[in-house]
Amino acid sequence: MKKTLLIIAVLVGLGSSSCSKPGCTDIDATNYSEKAKKDDGSCNYSEKLVIWQSQATALLEQADGITGVQIYIDGQLSGSFVSTNYFTAEPTCSQTGNFSTTIDMGNYDTKYITLEFKDQNGNLIDSFLYNMIAGTCNTYEIFY
Repeated sequence: MKKTLLIIAVLVGLGSSSCSKPGCTDIDATNYSEKAKKDDGSCNYSEKLVIWQSQATALLEQADGITGVQIYIDGQLSGSFVSTNYFTAEPTCSQTGNFSTTIDMGNYDTKYITLEFKDQNGNLIDSFLYNMIAGTCNTYEIFY
């Protein structure tokens, strides 16, 4: 009888502990788990960043002899594009813009990054402290 009660107690304990399964419960996280019932702080985030410029900016750059734009994210060269490329309206996150990349945000659902844009000679065109937000379309328009 004691063994039966012990087995029942163990089974009830296991059953009730599975109701509070830990994991990531934030749907915006890259490691979201539908099975998780209790957030354990393990969520990881990464979001797409689309960078673009308007025709007006492209024309101003070209008038000043700028042929290319280099993109630095947190001090690291991340890519470039020719200054003749532009968009007539803000691109969506399903578009690539002049440049797009994925930013690893770690365990934070928001992250500030430093954006710098330089011409082909290393001269600063624009810089900005940008707040990446998980679950949103992150776009930035370069101004010159």
